[in-house]
Amino acid sequence: MKKNLFVIGLILILALLGGCDRREKLYILNWYDYVSEDLVKEFEKEYGVKVVVDPVTSNESMYNKIETRAGKYDIVVPSEYMVERMYRDGMLLELDLSKIPNYDVNKVDEKLQELRDTHFKEQQKYAVPYFWGTLAIMYNDAKPGVKELVEEHEWAVFFDRDIIPAGVKIGMYDSSRDAIATALFYLDRSSNPESVDDLKDAEDLLVNFKYDFWGTDNIKEVIMTGNLDIALVYSGDYFDTIFYAQETGGEITFGMHVPTGRNNVWFDNLAIPVTATKVDLAHEFINFILEHDNAVENAAYVGYCPTYQDVYESLIEDEELKEIVLHPGFHPGNIENAEVYLLLDREIAMKMDDILTKARSK
Repeated sequence: MKKNLFVIGLILILALLGGCDRREKLYILNWYDYVSEDLVKEFEKEYGVKVVVDPVTSNESMYNKIETRAGKYDIVVPSEYMVERMYRDGMLLELDLSKIPNYDVNKVDEKLQELRDTHFKEQQKYAVPYFWGTLAIMYNDAKPGVKELVEEHEWAVFFDRDIIPAGVKIGMYDSSRDAIATALFYLDRSSNPESVDDLKDAEDLLVNFKYDFWGTDNIKEVIMTGNLDIALVYSGDYFDTIFYAQETGGEITFGMHVPTGRNNVWFDNLAIPVTATKVDLAHEFINFILEHDNAVENAAYVGYCPTYQDVYESLIEDEELKEIVLHPGFHPGNIENAEVYLLLDREIAMKMDDILTKARSK
């Protein structure tokens, strides 16, 4: 009996060992659903490795995971101001551009490169642009009057309850930087305040307006299902939802409006943090994602505007994507009063987090 138990135990152990994935692993800290699964599988097959993608919901969370060494991440995807912070704090490795031949600064959209050169010149050795977009208002087009409300009042729909009809539900993005930026835009002020005092009016607006829903990546889904009528989103959230509805045969009962006044233009980046243990493989992955055909496929999957002009033009040439890509809110270069988030003083950043906590508690 003991012999039989031993044999059974040995078989189980061998089965478990056989089931272990012994391939080299590349760890990526990324936003949710922000890279094509098919491309990841293709990379795995081509290089004989396993790619592990961990999702995050904010730049600050991404920063904390690298700062605390919460994982041996080989690639991170921070937004522009977080690249600046991580660069300042010595948390990024300088990229070896000779290992990323598909990166060509001359292919980067002209307006985006102007923003990079103006505000992030030093950091360009540490990160390559991935996707870019803007803030927008997504709305329930199936509810009468909501589209007109959003287009007429723009940012005011998030701060003036007097203009909101009974039964219309308002959602806010659960991010201190974005929520407060929206309030500052409504006040016709910069989203890069110079002191804590500059936040007082924005704080009053956010704290005194009781939102029906706070969300991040899920907020677009709540709009899509008709359980929310108006919400702050990233422009790509809308297009991603459009693609999903088309693939699943769902009815498109939602729309998006990009306010014509002040607005934010953001761009996310591919970078290698100091926690990386597979530096060469990380370069290979970045180069793989930037290859033209792969970049086109990835943009069509993710729903955000690519940073390479030729990739954007390829999307326009696709008859299935053309109508979506030519939407005025898809390409951030269409935003006239655009500004990027800059790295803020620590006291200001902490105050923003405090304001968000207060607003969410209402």
